[in-house]
Amino acid sequence: MTLPIHTARLVVREFADDDVADLARAFADPAVIWWDPAPFTLHRAREWVARARQGYAADGMGLYAVVARAEGHLVGDCGLVPRVIEGAPVTEIGWHLERSAWGHGYATEAAHGVLTHATDLGLSRVCALIVADNVRSRRVAARLGMAIDREVEWAGRAHDLWVLELAGGPGPAATAVLP
Repeated sequence: MTLPIHTARLVVREFADDDVADLARAFADPAVIWWDPAPFTLHRAREWVARARQGYAADGMGLYAVVARAEGHLVGDCGLVPRVIEGAPVTEIGWHLERSAWGHGYATEAAHGVLTHATDLGLSRVCALIVADNVRSRRVAARLGMAIDREVEWAGRAHDLWVLELAGGPGPAATAVLP
């Protein structure tokens, strides 16, 4: 599946320069970009979009804009980011949605589309770095069929490393018990 990715309710596409204001609005809520105490500004949104677009050029992947079709506006991002964890290269799938988009299944829906894209890119495995108290993201990872492989330190904090093998595509819901 090439970009843009069309799901039942979303369009997942590369960021464009004119997404900056919508991204700044979506990420202005400190609960969305919770790990960073600095306020999310237009300047930071421009940097975020620029980094994503650099990733498209350098790695053929990055975080992509997630647009809700019914609302017609950007509600966040979801995508693939190369990382090095414990000295090993991995590809992380990640998602960040504005608070008004929480609880609608958008993160899972966008991530399923991105997983199909990952398979098309030839990836056989993706991971997600999720802190233990991020219950929403843990539930998304479980719905995608991901399972916890181990705990790792990332950005100075303990994270569970969730893993999904893509050989057969997105798997069934993991058996992890989540609150």
